Amino acid sequence: MPPSCCAFGRIHAFVVPAVAALLAISAGARAGSAEARDHGTIDDGNARDFRFDGGSGIGSNGGLGSGSDGRLGSGSDGGLGSVSDGGSSHQEGETIEVAGERLAGSARAPGAASSVVDVAKFGGEVRSVAEMLASAPGVTIHAAGGPGQAASLSLRGASADESLILLDGIPLQGPGGGSIDLATLPAALLDRMVVSRGVLGAQLGAGAMGGAVELKPRAVTGRPGGGLTASFGSFGTAQLAADGSAPFSSSGSALFGIQLDRTSGDFDFAARVPPEAPTYYGFTRQNADARRASALLRVEERLSTSAEVDVLLQGTAGDRGLPGPSTSITLRSRALDQGGLAGARVSGESGDVAWGLRTWARVDRVELRGVRFFSDCQDGAADCPRTDERSSSARAEGELTFRVGDGQRLHATLSGGGEWIAGAPTGSHRRSVASLALSDDLPLPGALALHPALRLDQTGGDTALSPGLEATFRPSATAPLELRAGFGLSFRPASFSELYLDQGGVLPNETLLPERAWSADAGVAWRSSWLTVAANAFWSHYSNLIVYELYPPARAKPFNGGGARIAGLELQAVVKLPHGLIAEAAYSFLDAINGREGLEGHHLSYRPPHRLLARLARRGDRLEGYAEFSYQSRMPRNQFDSAYLPMQTLVNAGAGVRAIGPLWLDVELKNLLDDQTFEDLFQYPLPGFSLAFIARARL
Repeated sequence: MPPSCCAFGRIHAFVVPAVAALLAISAGARAGSAEARDHGTIDDGNARDFRFDGGSGIGSNGGLGSGSDGRLGSGSDGGLGSVSDGGSSHQEGETIEVAGERLAGSARAPGAASSVVDVAKFGGEVRSVAEMLASAPGVTIHAAGGPGQAASLSLRGASADESLILLDGIPLQGPGGGSIDLATLPAALLDRMVVSRGVLGAQLGAGAMGGAVELKPRAVTGRPGGGLTASFGSFGTAQLAADGSAPFSSSGSALFGIQLDRTSGDFDFAARVPPEAPTYYGFTRQNADARRASALLRVEERLSTSAEVDVLLQGTAGDRGLPGPSTSITLRSRALDQGGLAGARVSGESGDVAWGLRTWARVDRVELRGVRFFSDCQDGAADCPRTDERSSSARAEGELTFRVGDGQRLHATLSGGGEWIAGAPTGSHRRSVASLALSDDLPLPGALALHPALRLDQTGGDTALSPGLEATFRPSATAPLELRAGFGLSFRPASFSELYLDQGGVLPNETLLPERAWSADAGVAWRSSWLTVAANAFWSHYSNLIVYELYPPARAKPFNGGGARIAGLELQAVVKLPHGLIAEAAYSFLDAINGREGLEGHHLSYRPPHRLLARLARRGDRLEGYAEFSYQSRMPRNQFDSAYLPMQTLVNAGAGVRAIGPLWLDVELKNLLDDQTFEDLFQYPLPGFSLAFIARARL
């Protein structure tokens, strides 16, 4: 079967103005080179200016400022990832970020197994949030097709609803109150992503039964600067992203970013229909086009020498076809979605106390057209009504951090608010949300540190307590060896969709109880100037899981009754090699066993037992490139271990050159083996070979 061709002509008008703007930027680069050298490395936003000096602590840098993740306190050094290390080299006005390791995990879960995914290391590549997260161990991504289609996250085998995603500390959800669609998140407007694994409800909130991903948006730099990226390639796929920051007063700065995406999604694929058939047949994907616009505004203002205020606004809107799986193509179904959030925070310090006050609100909407249970229909017909679903939430919180003695820090957070949903399938509903969280960073004699946490959550009529305990050991503050262990117990309340959604063949169940889970894990890490290696093993137990069962005569309804035991191993390594090369690898082993009555001993579906990603990259002052290999073992696609998705082997590569000033020109090739048989969740086909051209510049 021939590879899919590149539909360049359809995006000509979109890309040419962007390339012209990039050339204009490069022409003025030399004039700004002296200023770039004077300012040095751009602040990455990993910590604020208000922090205590001194105070070592284990797994902490001694800071007490207001971190960009929404928690007062210092960032942990427990994370592992190939990211910017703060070094820079300047050639003809360009700031070159040197790849290395930034040891900064989650400030909220300083002893958890974590990985940091730095967006900057994917410069010159066309990557979605889902693709970048897939580079971390313990992460499984499920995609409903090619670019622009829905994608979901699984951490340590937990479902998407059991893994939290937060933007600057604000929890993100879909319109039905469930998991957020990763395809709606703008990758170009993010700085980094912190992946924390384990049952972390005590540290990060109810629902973090597999872990959490903290998305860190681009930071305000305090000086004029910005960047522009344009890409175009196969299947009519194109992206334009721009951001800029500048001070607006002697004590305040602002950053604005925008990202525009589009794709035709008309790739060739091969499928067996039905899946048990022995022969593959060739098809071209239809009704898989997608368009999206996203924007971000961040403002920071220093109120005094010990206090500041920052405001975050983010919005997105998209329109895409819903082509369905290869076994049930839907050519008339579409989805239109809009979403946004607004947050404001005031923080500061007084003596040995740091404080913060924050309020935020989030709204989401999705409209489905031409959608019917297991099929499509003609939009506008009498028997094909549109589905309009809206959800929103708002919350206010206050936080205090006390420094007690040498290195110990006590944290307390109180928050309250509500969640709302409205729409034809669910009706209008609301529920209150409140929480009280306490945690401690306690250094002990003998280079041991404990991080106990306790959180009381109330969601509607459900109230539960989530305890957690993490411990780290390091022989000395500069020792390369670190040992860690953790335990957590938490819950997830049923989402609005599970409680109230009535659509076609799916019924709601207002009597659902919260899901529950506990987990224990332990790990070891070695960090030196050229090598970083980490290994973690875990055991998790899930009960009261919400599962959908057949409800006579031919509908499905959620019930409590599921259970699971999930164990696994996670390995990650980053090696600095000569000539500016960085090698990294991430491996995950997962043993996910069903505990539901009648299915005991069978594996949970769509959990790959083995995942491996290996990557070699170079970032220099003139040339850059990467080669990447990923492997995913075959995985069961039903609950009886009688049908499997085959293994997948993917090879990607790219190379680029700095053409003039800060202007980089790159080419990227994905799925070099052109395997057009790739499928994901429920037989959704994935693209074969694709080609993309990228032009970017940053001042």
